[in-house]
Amino acid sequence: MKRRMLVLLLVLATVSGMLFAGGGSEATPTVAAAPAPAKDFVVLGSSTQLNADFFDGWTNSATNSYLKNLMGGYETVAFTKEGRFIINPVAVVDSSAVVNADGSKTYTFDLARNLTYNDGSAINAKDYVFSILYSASPQAKEIGANYAAGPEYIGYEAFHDGTSRTFSGIRLLNDYSFTITIKASELPYFFDLSLVSIGPLPMHVLAPGVTITDTGKGATISDNFNADLLRKTILTPGTGYRFKPLVTSGPYQFDAYNPADSTASVVLNPRFLGEYDGAKGNIKKLIIKLTNTATQMDELRTGAIDMLHGISGGTQINRGLDLADMGIVDYANYPRYGYGKIAFACDFGPTQFDHVRRAIAYSLDRDEFARQYTGGFGIVVNGYYGASMWEYQQNRDLLDETLNSYAYNLQKAEQELIDGGWTLNSAGKPFVKGVDAIRYKMVDGKLMALSIEWANTANNPVSDLISTMLVPEVKKIGMQINGTTVDFAVLLDNYYKENIDKPVYGMFNLGTGFATTQAYWYYYSTDPEYFGTYNTNFISDKELESIALDMKKTDPTDLDGWSEKWVRFEKRWNYLLPDIPLYSDMYHDFYNARIGGYEPLSTWNWGYAIVRAKLVK
Repeated sequence: MKRRMLVLLLVLATVSGMLFAGGGSEATPTVAAAPAPAKDFVVLGSSTQLNADFFDGWTNSATNSYLKNLMGGYETVAFTKEGRFIINPVAVVDSSAVVNADGSKTYTFDLARNLTYNDGSAINAKDYVFSILYSASPQAKEIGANYAAGPEYIGYEAFHDGTSRTFSGIRLLNDYSFTITIKASELPYFFDLSLVSIGPLPMHVLAPGVTITDTGKGATISDNFNADLLRKTILTPGTGYRFKPLVTSGPYQFDAYNPADSTASVVLNPRFLGEYDGAKGNIKKLIIKLTNTATQMDELRTGAIDMLHGISGGTQINRGLDLADMGIVDYANYPRYGYGKIAFACDFGPTQFDHVRRAIAYSLDRDEFARQYTGGFGIVVNGYYGASMWEYQQNRDLLDETLNSYAYNLQKAEQELIDGGWTLNSAGKPFVKGVDAIRYKMVDGKLMALSIEWANTANNPVSDLISTMLVPEVKKIGMQINGTTVDFAVLLDNYYKENIDKPVYGMFNLGTGFATTQAYWYYYSTDPEYFGTYNTNFISDKELESIALDMKKTDPTDLDGWSEKWVRFEKRWNYLLPDIPLYSDMYHDFYNARIGGYEPLSTWNWGYAIVRAKLVK
């Protein structure tokens, strides 16, 4: 049927940068069941496991990210359904932007007087200024939070390193007005307006007793703002804001989290005034629960869950379409702004060497992999892009001509290893094919085995395909990949290297959604400050970083200039391969027919669309 054909809607698309476990496995089809009784809540099933982080600064799994975004509101700059950034008319009554004599740029925001948190406490300019100061502070870093927030603002360095408690580029003008000044050296900036998208944080909850003053030289935070205070208010097990953010400003507020069954819920915030378009949310309660991909469609059919978001893989999509044919569910589809991937840790072990990463790519038939997994609902990409990105659409033919597709070729894979110095055996003598099993290389005076530890998750068809299509192939060229199945939360800790004293895994299979503002200069920065937060590959390549920084300086109106630099970036990325893209697929959302007005797009994921949806009879 026509509905089963892949139609790549060529539109600009995005979701916030986050990670997915992904995958699913086939189960026996079942017959239609009676409709579930009406209820005033919606349950989203997710194969990506929730963890205890509900406050930015720590891990960012997809499911947690959705809930965090639903609890945040009143940002100075809003992202629209059309894919644009605008000043948020609900939060800001007046604003201005002035280019100063030294080339810096100052944004002034005058806030609405009727903003409150869900607990009824007033929101004013101090909450916005505190949001910046907290995120940029050395005290936040001291407690283990990672934000990399504010380096574009004047005065960041002195404030961030603790030299000064005054952030000179941030001014608190009065109870409802504040300014942000962007450094001249950061301008032009391609995503200019996004730099000043700031939401409030409840200072009275996170930093009780702390004050912010401004004597004309910048916003100054009082001396009693310290790491011990933040540890108490944010990190106290069970009650800290990281785990239980009870005072928030968005359309929904925290309700519950149950680690035993990986379920979390939020409920409507009755005091929320609305998103930029007036949307306040209509569904009283939203629940996210862990689902097994093998049985998720059965749960949807029976009403145990109401929605499945971002479904990929031909097996699962076709089962969902069968339910739609039976009238049990409705569905929406859109091209993914992201891809499924093999991700590498590029700072230790064999995967730190680009020759090894390229050898792995040559050892995998990605076309067949994508065919088997997506069932025709996706394409193979050869760089850091998704099928729906406008840059890809504009440069598709050029990319096809110039990027290495890494077509399956064990001879080329083997040559990459030889060129990379993997020519020894365990005794340090020349590797003999057919005699020696594993190649070695002399690294820092010691022999390193070409043995890679791979972290994966259970009940994941992507993991299964890697096991059958890649692991046996690399053995033929003297490489060993050892797979270990772990909980998704454990995988994330190792991927981000959070609380990991000595890293073990150099390879992960994940899915990723690209950010609204693709800050390539952070994702591939060589500054260790960004490792584990933005630069999750821990890759350090000066050429890639230089290209990204040049992209950053592109005038926002120079789309052609940006596009040309983007192609340069993709060429270098394609050579280094910090990830191996496996597929960029056509996402499908399946949902109970009682949910109306649900209109997801590539740029408008579940977190945006569900706020505009409602329950219908």
